[in-house]
Amino acid sequence: MQPYPRTWADVDLANLRHNLQVVRARMDDPDVLVALVVKADAYGHGLLAVGRYALRNGADWAAVATVQEGIVLRDAGVDAPVMALSPILDIEAEQAVFYGLDVLTENLETAVAVDKAAKSLGTVARLHLKVDTGLHRFGCDPSEALHLALRFKQLENVELIGIAQHFADSSRDPDFTKLQIDRWTRTLDELASNDVTFKYVQAANSAGAVKYPEVRGNLVRIGILGYGIDPFGLLDGDNRPVLSWTARLTALRNAKAGDPVGYSGTHRLLRDSRLATIGAGYGDGYPRTLSNKGLVDIRGHLAPVVGLVCMDQIIADVTDVPDVVIGDEVKLIGGLVNVPMLAMKADTNSHEIVTRIMSRVPRRYHY
Repeated sequence: MQPYPRTWADVDLANLRHNLQVVRARMDDPDVLVALVVKADAYGHGLLAVGRYALRNGADWAAVATVQEGIVLRDAGVDAPVMALSPILDIEAEQAVFYGLDVLTENLETAVAVDKAAKSLGTVARLHLKVDTGLHRFGCDPSEALHLALRFKQLENVELIGIAQHFADSSRDPDFTKLQIDRWTRTLDELASNDVTFKYVQAANSAGAVKYPEVRGNLVRIGILGYGIDPFGLLDGDNRPVLSWTARLTALRNAKAGDPVGYSGTHRLLRDSRLATIGAGYGDGYPRTLSNKGLVDIRGHLAPVVGLVCMDQIIADVTDVPDVVIGDEVKLIGGLVNVPMLAMKADTNSHEIVTRIMSRVPRRYHY
């Protein structure tokens, strides 16, 4: 019996290990710790399988977005450092402390909530000060960093062990990135001149870690590059995609030139055509924005997606693909179709393409 007859994703964890090794080699600094970002179900690859494997095969820390994601890792037995990258609410402080998560914060109120939770639990919590150098999403103004750091250090049940910032576009905008680096460097200098130092200094995401060695500090956050997705060529092709997504061809039919295809007839055939129905759709996470734009790999040929992507099915024009039969495997991601290609056609980023793959698509892990 085929365990995954309709659609499934293959996740090659050996490629994950390889990618982490490549990133480390590019940094050429064995003292820099690597936190693999496993938020959003490890970018759709599977939080538990990826998180546990990575922490044994190249990653030193795990980085999640939410307290809830961190709890999943802790409940699975992960005892490595786990940091929550997004702002936490005061009502989450007790859970964050109980599960031993590193918390990033931009304000005194959250720090006090964490301090109170740590006191009630009889422990010391770990905090990182988040500084906003230009992304304007999360973090204190650089001018407030010294004041906040000194206040945090007055809390009896909190250890201020780290400081962090995040780049807005380190892959493509060197001018703004350098502006952020300048703000970051001046902030660290001001703190150091007032005897405020940190065990962990983290400023670099994937692109920052590879392109800007001056801001690596001693901890970097590796996200999309770890999963072998490199839309800007940062690793010169040395990385390997970790995830591929396959669906089966479920139906075939002939249609005449001039016939409309799919809901609302958004595509009209220019010639007599052979159409294939594929067993995946936007209910599985295939972007509806790829309607009449996407490409799939059937028998080593690229076939265009025609008509609107349905909730459970896609229609592709296979007129030029020889010997197609029902049951054929179709690569939605993999083979001739890569994630950056789909992202460009869908007018989104590579991150969204993989993170939107739904839980009803089984993951098959290869160790």
